[in-house]
Amino acid sequence: MKKVIFGLGCVYITAAFGQGGQQSGESGDLRGPVNVLPNGVIDGVVMKEEVLVRQAVQPEYVREADMVWSKRVFSRIDSRERINHELFYPFDTFDGSPQGGTDYNPLTRSDIDNPDWNKDQQRWSLWTIILRHIMLGDLTVYQVSNPDYETLEDGYSLRYPIPRVGKDDYFTSSSYRGKVNNIISSRAKGTMFYYQRIDLQDSVNIIKTNQTFQQYIDGIKNDPSLAEQNKDLFDKDLELLKEFWERADVDEALYFPDLLNYVGSSHVIAYNIKEDWFFDKERSLLDRRIIAIAPVARYSYTAPKDDSELRERGKLLVYGLDGIPYMDKVPYTGEVEENEMFWLYFPELRNVIVNYYVYNDQNDAQWMSMDDLFWKRKFNSTIYKVSDKFDREIQEYKYGVDALYEAERIKEEIRKWEHDVWNF
Repeated sequence: MKKVIFGLGCVYITAAFGQGGQQSGESGDLRGPVNVLPNGVIDGVVMKEEVLVRQAVQPEYVREADMVWSKRVFSRIDSRERINHELFYPFDTFDGSPQGGTDYNPLTRSDIDNPDWNKDQQRWSLWTIILRHIMLGDLTVYQVSNPDYETLEDGYSLRYPIPRVGKDDYFTSSSYRGKVNNIISSRAKGTMFYYQRIDLQDSVNIIKTNQTFQQYIDGIKNDPSLAEQNKDLFDKDLELLKEFWERADVDEALYFPDLLNYVGSSHVIAYNIKEDWFFDKERSLLDRRIIAIAPVARYSYTAPKDDSELRERGKLLVYGLDGIPYMDKVPYTGEVEENEMFWLYFPELRNVIVNYYVYNDQNDAQWMSMDDLFWKRKFNSTIYKVSDKFDREIQEYKYGVDALYEAERIKEEIRKWEHDVWNF
């Protein structure tokens, strides 16, 4: 009888692992890169199976009554610090197209890892992981500010998500895809770049309605007066117009899409984190929990000195991450700005990064997961804001080196608070 039970248990476990593997595939291959190549080739001595498809370990539960003291702290993880390099390297690149922008344009889940997105075969930077799983629908993107009031950047409150229905929205919803692309490309929210957009309504006067594009075209063809009024319409590329139709919102004029240029990992120079530092009297411990994280990218602020010629020609002008216009060489200024791209809910991100390796420069056989790196706080960050009555950042009242001293003073004050708990 015991043998039968043991056999049934083995069958159940095998089936469970089989189902788990299938589910992981359906959810967009949550697992990171492994050393098993096609045709049974193994890049190494053993198959690396230490990091399986799994969920992040949940932190210790804390009751509200046990949190007797807390402080909200905002810190920056800078790529220039050596201890943080595991988060920012290796870099990835996107193959460029002759017209500018990138050839990489995933339209299905199977297109995500196509060769136009050049990634390392063993490990990925945190940005590569984030970008991939935003497309796969595993992460919710929170905008930096309210779309209707963009001057106040309070996206760290996670109040402005880009709504999605399912995990395939990036491939099935043109509206969602467009909003996300505006954030993860060189057109990202809050960046200082210049472009001239020419609406198609200047020549063919197309305003999207509740109809499908084919119904709209058939309605014009079947009405002689409309057909005469819009005779120039049928000289256009209808397939291209259909694509513009699907991108636009109802009652919005169709427009030429901007050239897409995804932000590569080399342009992500920091991560801003929002965390709560608190004292848990149940465990008699000063603890820290990361609540949200935001990638910070570097963009070039560029503007032509004279765009009158471009307006006459009606050309699309887009400036990318390197400050060089793709379609025209126009004199520009090369100022640089660093901006938060968006915010992510960190507990949600943990369930993704727990399945990816982090480089260990001491031992290639002992690579930990990226979630372990955050769990063990194997990174360094500098405080740039704490909760106070003015709701201001340190750099608003301290400058240069003084801002760094102020950040260290705040950190020391928190440590002193914990010391005083035990001293008195």
